[in-house]
Amino acid sequence: MTSSKISMWRKTAWPMVRTVLVAAITITGAWSAQVAQAAPPYGKTPAGITDVSRDTTVYGDFMRAIWISPGTEVNYLGRQGVNLRAFFTATTFVKPSVTVDQYLALVGNYYPTNQQDLVLMRCQPSADQEEAVSPILATWPNVFSAILSDFQSYSCPPNPADGNNVMYCAAQGYEDSQQAVFVTGLLTAFTAANQIFQNSGSSPGAVALKNNYGIYPAFTGLGFSAAGSGMVSTMSTTQVLRESIVPEYLLKNVTLADAGCRCIQVPQYGNAKNPDLRHLKPVDPSYIWQKGKLQNDACHQIAKLGTLTSTANAISSDASPSSATSTEVAPDSADQSDQPQ
Repeated sequence: MTSSKISMWRKTAWPMVRTVLVAAITITGAWSAQVAQAAPPYGKTPAGITDVSRDTTVYGDFMRAIWISPGTEVNYLGRQGVNLRAFFTATTFVKPSVTVDQYLALVGNYYPTNQQDLVLMRCQPSADQEEAVSPILATWPNVFSAILSDFQSYSCPPNPADGNNVMYCAAQGYEDSQQAVFVTGLLTAFTAANQIFQNSGSSPGAVALKNNYGIYPAFTGLGFSAAGSGMVSTMSTTQVLRESIVPEYLLKNVTLADAGCRCIQVPQYGNAKNPDLRHLKPVDPSYIWQKGKLQNDACHQIAKLGTLTSTANAISSDASPSSATSTEVAPDSADQSDQPQ
């Protein structure tokens, strides 16, 4: 190309090429910026995890911890023939894993002073199984509905000595309604709840709540456990509201198999310096799912707690633990089972 043709090309074609290049660079840069700034899926954000966990028609991944006498076979979610329903929490709130002590504190459970087996359940009921377990967010309005469903042969006013009758009549008398002042509606629910407790943890109504539902005086009915409540006898209102951290649910007391559960049962183990090493060991939902395949429809008894390392563990909304590719990290070497969670 001669110098004159080059000069002509620069005057005519180059401005057009430059315009196209600038436009392409601008578009590419804008697209890259959008990709870099794109928000994560809502369901994986803390807000999304909390939001979904409040809706039991959508959420279906539950965990529970109980203490039992050493070697006792566990086939049901709660005490067979006693509990009508049992408390669970949301698995997504303890992924990645937390320690046993942290988990127990979060869900309002306790650590026994006598030697007991620790049972950890993880349940993911199928669509058909959900009908059997009928999970509900543990709020007072939902509890009242459950009471009316579970007890249908009572009349009101109640016999004050019959705790089931007291529960039923308090639930029957409760009516939820829209309120402009929100505390008015809350007061109505709490007033009905206190008709059952009668300001006492040992009243007939309180005993009926404990036996049938595992509801203790520390239950707030807000849909959240009061963290640490299983280890203290009292809390201020400020503390109760501050410690409402993880959601809690009530599931019908069916068999582990019928609820789509896996379960591990771990006895006390330790060494000369520490007779019980379970305190700081992990409560890993993926480990429970992998190691907790039922043995003759009962909880799988294993020697020690452990954890798994996998890319799935880093995603708190993992819904398919059984399909995760994991590498086991070996565990380190050396009757109040109706308490909520």
